[in-house]
Amino acid sequence: MKLNRANLFIMLSIFFMCPASAVQPKINWYTEDYPPFNYMHEGQIEGISIKVLRAMYKQLDWTFDEADILLMPWARVYKTLEDSPNACVFSITYTEERARQFNFIGPMIHNTVSLIGHKESDYSDVDLKNIPGLKVGVVKNDIGHQLLVKEGFHEYQFVYLKTGYELVRMLKLKRVDLIAYGDVIARFQFSRAHIDPNNYKIIAPLYQSFLGMACNKAVDDEVIKTLNQTLVEVLKEHPSLATWHEEGVQ
Repeated sequence: MKLNRANLFIMLSIFFMCPASAVQPKINWYTEDYPPFNYMHEGQIEGISIKVLRAMYKQLDWTFDEADILLMPWARVYKTLEDSPNACVFSITYTEERARQFNFIGPMIHNTVSLIGHKESDYSDVDLKNIPGLKVGVVKNDIGHQLLVKEGFHEYQFVYLKTGYELVRMLKLKRVDLIAYGDVIARFQFSRAHIDPNNYKIIAPLYQSFLGMACNKAVDDEVIKTLNQTLVEVLKEHPSLATWHEEGVQ
């Protein structure tokens, strides 16, 4: 079949008017154990964030294969996000420093990061970073760790652990004095570890921000724009997707 110039012009016009993001991009998704937002349960990744991501893909009519999502320790997730041009992650706390390093998709849900310790702890009128023997449990390159580094905490004060579950366990065993972590996530981890959260308290809030998703800077800007627009639409239509029924440590 021959195409005359008029028909060819119409076809090309339609092609170029279609946004590049209408075609599903090649994105590799990574996540960590960070309940209630993302976690492994009976061999499946569950949580608030993956429900939102699933709804976004459905809205875009993209194929969503959960088997392709890799759940890894956060240090590996963060390193992959830095190094892999097709990498995107969920969930991640927004900071200005991270926004310069990655392309953010959000906000999705509020997040508060705090220093958490035993309820009998008393650190009033004390500069924590100047207590030489103080041990703070952190997940490497987690927002809690990065905030404390920015605050001037010393390397020798950090005890590096792979997951929030390990953080609350070490806090219970008093192998660390404090943990730096999201307070809502900490409550869920206490529950999973069969630890009474009422025995712990927030020593100091560190940061209030939001959780979202983020991609390597090499991911096309039009894809990021499309994902951001779709997130807004999904949360407007289904606000209950980005809610939880627990509160942070009191």
